[in-house]
Amino acid sequence: MGNSPKNINAHSLNEWFNSQRENPIIFDVRELIELEIAIFPKDFIHLPISQISIDNVKKTIGELIDKKIVVICHAGIRSYNFSKWLLDNNYVDEIWNLEEGIDGWSKYIDPKIPRY
Repeated sequence: MGNSPKNINAHSLNEWFNSQRENPIIFDVRELIELEIAIFPKDFIHLPISQISIDNVKKTIGELIDKKIVVICHAGIRSYNFSKWLLDNNYVDEIWNLEEGIDGWSKYIDPKIPRY
């Protein structure tokens, strides 16, 4: 159980999106009300942390087993905890956590995204 999510900052994630590499799958674990305030500007899968169940995780993750996954939230705490849980329960072998979450993305990459 010593695995930890890999941290990725907003600049590195933006470079990844702009590179030739296959884009990562983004999981946004924020609540719906948070998405109404600030939406991530790339395609993402919404998995609100309050509604996560073993069944919907198995279904969602199972279809993406070979993909690179980055989890985001508001500040990087919930996404880190969810990523750690996925690793600890062997749903993924590796996963990235967006440091500072959508707030960091707004600060460093896209200031048009409202901060809250």
